[in-house]
Amino acid sequence: MAVDFDNIRADIEKKKYRLIGSGSGRLVYDLDNGYVIKVVKNRRGLAQNKAEYRIAASDHSHIFAKVTAVSEDSYYLVMEKAEMMSSIAEVWKYYHVRNNRELFRLKKFREAIRKNNLLLADLGRLNSWGKVRGKPVIIDFGFTSEVSRYYSPFGFRFNFNI
Repeated sequence: MAVDFDNIRADIEKKKYRLIGSGSGRLVYDLDNGYVIKVVKNRRGLAQNKAEYRIAASDHSHIFAKVTAVSEDSYYLVMEKAEMMSSIAEVWKYYHVRNNRELFRLKKFREAIRKNNLLLADLGRLNSWGKVRGKPVIIDFGFTSEVSRYYSPFGFRFNFNI
């Protein structure tokens, strides 16, 4: 997907796009074309964009939203837009489990979590999930253990065993 990041940057400054999310490191804008753009606010957000791009580029599990483009400096990351979910129970129902513990014990999740050093505490939150074409996918997966270690206020975060 060819993306003109200079035009998008200018359109964001002109407030052409609606802000639909904000975290500690990034802002998320709706591009009104089935995609969102995650814009870096600080070093933590930059590390998250880099991690999401790396994870998405090597993903074969299909549990993550697709990243379609990233700017050369990684300050802008384009991802398919997901619908909001009303409850984490929608994820459990889709994967035929009763809770997050069972979900993260499924082979595809276990492998993705270990391979990418993902934090279960983050993946278990409703706002880390969305639906694309009716399927629950993880939409916020850039806060890995490495990102946490270097950019968290305390320099570490606990990851629970699965």
